[in-house]
Amino acid sequence: MQPKQMGSVRWGILGCGDVTEIKSGPALQKAPRSDLISVMRRDGDKAADYAKRHNVPRWTDDAAVLLADEDINAVYIATPPNLHADYAVRALQAGKHVLLEKPIALNAEECDVIEAAVKETGGKLSVAYYRRALPRFEKLRDIVQKGSIGTINLIEVRQFKLASDTASQSWKTDPTVGGGGSFVDMQTHTLDWLTYLFGPPAHVKGLKKNTLKLSAAEDFVSYLFDYDRFTVVGLCSYAATQDEEAVIIHGDKGTASMGFFRPSDITLTVAGVAQHIHLPDPPHVHQPFVERVIGYFLDDAPNPCSAQDGRLSTELVGEIFAGL
Repeated sequence: MQPKQMGSVRWGILGCGDVTEIKSGPALQKAPRSDLISVMRRDGDKAADYAKRHNVPRWTDDAAVLLADEDINAVYIATPPNLHADYAVRALQAGKHVLLEKPIALNAEECDVIEAAVKETGGKLSVAYYRRALPRFEKLRDIVQKGSIGTINLIEVRQFKLASDTASQSWKTDPTVGGGGSFVDMQTHTLDWLTYLFGPPAHVKGLKKNTLKLSAAEDFVSYLFDYDRFTVVGLCSYAATQDEEAVIIHGDKGTASMGFFRPSDITLTVAGVAQHIHLPDPPHVHQPFVERVIGYFLDDAPNPCSAQDGRLSTELVGEIFAGL
């Protein structure tokens, strides 16, 4: 079914879980030319509760009901990743545009299915790598692109998390549902940001291990990306004794660093002098990205993260997990 002409974006949410409470759901309500019409969750009581608390007009426990709703012209899919391909295809075939949570899918084969549906239906789909639009991330990108720290020669990616924080037996630690564990859930944001700036690396090597076996998922991942001009080194442990994370970009004139998963200043150091750049995240961190998606849906503005863009981080996870 071809998407209808749109004067505003009237959203339905498939999967109104934790990410929709503050990060994204209110953004769909507060962004200009945007309204949240209905939410779906398989637990009807939780769907009804969400609708009541967030003043959403309708709710359902049946995805088919939401997808058949003619008042809805766009769907935000916020389910676990193992449902992304099925729901994305069904939404596109129902004539809805799609904002799809990350990672786009479990593997490259599911990405193929989604990309084919976009082409066949003529619908529009964006992948919710929202850090592409956050002010501090855009400032860090600007620092790199303007050469403020000179020519890039090394990027360090570090993430350590307490084992007690990553051992829960939720879908986020079930590789059959999420495609992996905490690395996939979190670091795909970093992988996407790197490809957003630099494109895909020329060569990839990786190592994953499940050292403590607190869940079925990986708890240690390291990787090397060869960009010819520079190297990216990633070191991620989810069985650590401390919390620590940062991305550190080294140039021949200085460094720029920032935390990716916590509110963080950018530390820009040139000629031994450190400058701290404070750009706070908005209350609903998806909102700047959602506003770009709305521009893409309504005005034919550039797609802030296409299916092809989203595919890159999923492919990189596959290469990293393939091992040395």
